[in-house]
Amino acid sequence: MTTSPPRHDVSFDISDAAELLIKVARRKGRRRRLLAGAVLLIVTVMIVVLVIFVAGGVPISAPRPSSSNAARPTDVHLSSALVPRFDSPVAIAVSGSDVWVVNIAGNSITEFNANTGSLVRVINAKDDSFHHPDGIAIQGSHLWITNGNEDFVTGTSNHRLAKYSSITELNTSNGSLVRVINAPADHFLQSGPIVVSGSHVWVVNSNSTQSSRAALIELNASNGSLVRDYGGNIDGLNGILNMTATATDVWLTDSNGTEGSVTEINSRTGSLVRVIKAKGNDLIAPDAISVDGSHVWIGNIQNGRNALTELNARTGSLIRVIRAKANQFNGLLEVVAHNSHVWVTNGDGYEGGGNTNSVTELNARTGSLQRIIKVKGHGLYVATEIVASNSKLWILNGDSVSELNQNNGSLVQIIK
Repeated sequence: MTTSPPRHDVSFDISDAAELLIKVARRKGRRRRLLAGAVLLIVTVMIVVLVIFVAGGVPISAPRPSSSNAARPTDVHLSSALVPRFDSPVAIAVSGSDVWVVNIAGNSITEFNANTGSLVRVINAKDDSFHHPDGIAIQGSHLWITNGNEDFVTGTSNHRLAKYSSITELNTSNGSLVRVINAPADHFLQSGPIVVSGSHVWVVNSNSTQSSRAALIELNASNGSLVRDYGGNIDGLNGILNMTATATDVWLTDSNGTEGSVTEINSRTGSLVRVIKAKGNDLIAPDAISVDGSHVWIGNIQNGRNALTELNARTGSLIRVIRAKANQFNGLLEVVAHNSHVWVTNGDGYEGGGNTNSVTELNARTGSLQRIIKVKGHGLYVATEIVASNSKLWILNGDSVSELNQNNGSLVQIIK
């Protein structure tokens, strides 16, 4: 006699249909009970974990050692359910085999391996005093992060002046705290973009624009002490939006109303080199800035008039203004120049046109379009920051980091 193959563990060689229905019903009931038991177990475990956590028995992350002690073990299996890798990432830095990402909502720093994308650590110890961290800079074995005073949700200053604004300095080798810089004499109001040049750290003090208070703060990189501050009423420093640095100079973009400018400061002496003011439409709402060799690249963001301005770094003279063509620029949120190429990140629907969530690559020698890089899915989604390191490009997205090959723009990996 030929029998039908079994289905769902129910044998069809039973002659009594009623008995068959009863067995199936019992089996379904047992499955429901098992499922209900599993759900109850999961809920129970979650409640226990929550109680222990609230009681302080099992902290999410063990306290980090001071810089004089051994580093805590690297935990590449850290659960994203407890400490997410990225939580509203806003800034990125790369050095050697490591990448650091600043999480403004998570009040944390995520470090991962640049070669494998594996998680190294999430830095969020209480002593680090992270409060809406915003900017990041790295040099050698030290990492500096700016902490904001502005309320993250409402965008208004609901706290006393400089209550939270500070600079957190970390050791890059193990993530340990070196110091928190927040002396009253530093005049931190709303610390934002930060760069390192030579032996000094430079910080933009955002809330001090249009005032005599410190718009730009210079610190000693070795001990965090104040070197000098620059008043916001100084020409070229009354509306700082962004900055970058070389080994000898600090470059700042300033957008005072409709008249944009670029300021160059000697980072060794702190003296003003020049203020390059707009002539015609060459500097319209300048924001993003990058310096590579003898060229300075400035991203101008103005609805319908986005453009990239190229200046001579030695003289400050205008070389060219590259206007948007064939939807090259949409948002123009960040720019980086490296190895005779310039890359610009295009945001998500900032202006009309189809070139959103992409990276525009230009030839640095001629300004000509090389390619527009797009990645399927969410490989480039709300792309903002971009960093060039060796032969790689690192793009910070809304909830991930994308690694691209500089040579051909191909995707290497997406880190979430």
